[in-house]
Amino acid sequence: MNVLSLVALAMWLAALGLLLVGYNRHDGTAEKGLRIGGGYLVIMAPRMFCAVFMASFAAELLPGDLISSWLGSESGMKGILIASVVGIMVPADGVVAFPLALAMIKLGVGLPQLTAFLTSWEVFAIHRILAWEIPFLGAQFVGLRVSSSFMLPPLAGISAAGLVVLFNI
Repeated sequence: MNVLSLVALAMWLAALGLLLVGYNRHDGTAEKGLRIGGGYLVIMAPRMFCAVFMASFAAELLPGDLISSWLGSESGMKGILIASVVGIMVPADGVVAFPLALAMIKLGVGLPQLTAFLTSWEVFAIHRILAWEIPFLGAQFVGLRVSSSFMLPPLAGISAAGLVVLFNI
């Protein structure tokens, strides 16, 4: 059993444990949680269905040799820095970014580079900065936040590289 299977199993066990706690409260908590969770499932299932197909097509349509040469595990620090910049430019939510990450794995992108990409996408999502952060929080705060977290994606990639070596992943 691999690590991802263990994580998925732990999440299912945690959800089951919380469901049992809710039932033991005898106040409708479990039913309300199931109703809300079912609503999320109805909303997210079609999105995930489309995302899996999108990832499959993206893996076939993207220039695999070019991407693996720039972001493959042998690209090292250069690949981590490129992935950190590319992650900023993905103007989409998780329904697009994670299937894109799955396609990148299939194309041979290294785990440290993928970690830098996803960290950069999460911390510096340009669409979120322009649509939400600057209008609500102001350019001064956003400038401070961006400049103070500028090194996070490369550091995440370097940390992931160390963990890949340490755990022989």
